[in-house]
Amino acid sequence: MPPGQFGGPPPPPPPKPRRLGLFSSPSAVRASLLNASGMGAGYFYLRQWPFFAAALIITVGLLVTAAVIGAADNVLLWVAVFAAWFVAAAVHGLFAGRSRDEHALNRGEQPGRGVMPLLVAGGLVVALLASLTGVWQAGEWRLRVADAAHARGECGETEAVDAYGSVEDLFQLSFSPSLMERARSGAEACALLEQAQADVAAEEYEQALSSYGSYFEHPASRWEDTDGEVAGIHLSYAANLVSTAEEDFGGEVTEDYRANMRKAHEIYSVIPVDYEGTEAAGSVPDALTELYETGTSQYAAENWCAGFDQIEMFSDLAWDTVPEVAERMAAERPNAALKCGWEHVEEGGFAPAEEMVDLLKAEYPDHEAEDVEKMVVHIGAGRIESEMDTMTAIGEVEFSPTPTGSSGNDKTVLEITNNSPYEMRFLYVGPGKVHDEILTPACEDCEAYSSPPTGNSCFEKGEVMKLELKPGEYRVLLTSNDSLFAAPLHGNVDFKAGDKHESCYYVTEE
Repeated sequence: MPPGQFGGPPPPPPPKPRRLGLFSSPSAVRASLLNASGMGAGYFYLRQWPFFAAALIITVGLLVTAAVIGAADNVLLWVAVFAAWFVAAAVHGLFAGRSRDEHALNRGEQPGRGVMPLLVAGGLVVALLASLTGVWQAGEWRLRVADAAHARGECGETEAVDAYGSVEDLFQLSFSPSLMERARSGAEACALLEQAQADVAAEEYEQALSSYGSYFEHPASRWEDTDGEVAGIHLSYAANLVSTAEEDFGGEVTEDYRANMRKAHEIYSVIPVDYEGTEAAGSVPDALTELYETGTSQYAAENWCAGFDQIEMFSDLAWDTVPEVAERMAAERPNAALKCGWEHVEEGGFAPAEEMVDLLKAEYPDHEAEDVEKMVVHIGAGRIESEMDTMTAIGEVEFSPTPTGSSGNDKTVLEITNNSPYEMRFLYVGPGKVHDEILTPACEDCEAYSSPPTGNSCFEKGEVMKLELKPGEYRVLLTSNDSLFAAPLHGNVDFKAGDKHESCYYVTEE
């Protein structure tokens, strides 16, 4: 059909929509930078409210999750997570901003090119980073303040404990659960330190040392004993043990007294080793010397057995710190043992006296050897006299022999014929505690008499006991081992030099 037959030419086709590059679009760049703050500010700038709300929800959700899980304890992971979210929001902001500018251009409008959105974007990024870092580091700073007070030993309610509490109360969203744990742990350690300090103030030294031990074992302990305070507590504890033992001492070494004194020695001995260089360590030699002086007070008072028991409780302990005490003990222990042995002899305690003799012979063979042997003689004599007392307790017959002739020398001769069917026992104790017990076999051909024998018939049968004695007064006892009816013959006899005594022992039974 020829042109123009039915009207004018057709209208030109509509222009194609303009396309902008991502970074040539002013709104794209601004929205991207604003979104990079993580707060969805680019969507706010573009008035895209659903996206703005979604961005806020995602950011707040990530922050809460980071705080609960502990982003500060795994920084690299959470930096990557937040960086991915910020990059995603920024990239989406590029496309959303470009779309806005393209629509504006198609409407014949020019997109805005103001610098304010760029400044706001930079400010938001700085504010976000400053806020996150500030909350995190403010908690860490507050914890460091608390730890510093703790390290100085200032754990009062207005000091380290208060600072630890503020960390837990004010920095729950610090992105660091370990911050909370460290604050709680520090507060627990401070409580132990306060308890130890309170125990010291109350002079409960044993409990104080236990409390300090628990404190130092706690992983959050910060305070260090730089001035020897714990060493001083050990010193006070040992002194308190000595004082308590002395107050309760009644003249006898009891188990409690012994335990307290030995414990005090143990504590004193530990101080120079564990707390070398402290003032308390320098006081140990004097304290150990005083301990020995106090612990051997009965020796100084010449109560020899109690004094020996006191020395004995120290005898197996080390006294290297005070060698002069070791020297004193080496001299005083055998002296106390010897004099205690004599005390026992005088009191009739022959078994403990023998223990002293055994100790002296075994450990101090050169200490007063003659006196020790003399004690042995006295112990033997004492045992025989004790046995005489027992045998005469229910009755006795006086033994008073008369001389029958001359001994032919300056001694006394005693001859006794055992004319009984029982073994004969003769016990004596004489001058200088000379003593003995002599057994004479029974007469197998002899019988008990119904009445005393007459004439010399008693001398015709039986073994004869012959004994030569130095002149002097003797306590003697003559009896038989098996007869139930014969009372012992007992008496004190003054044997003269040159005398001879002949007697016959027989038993009468009805």
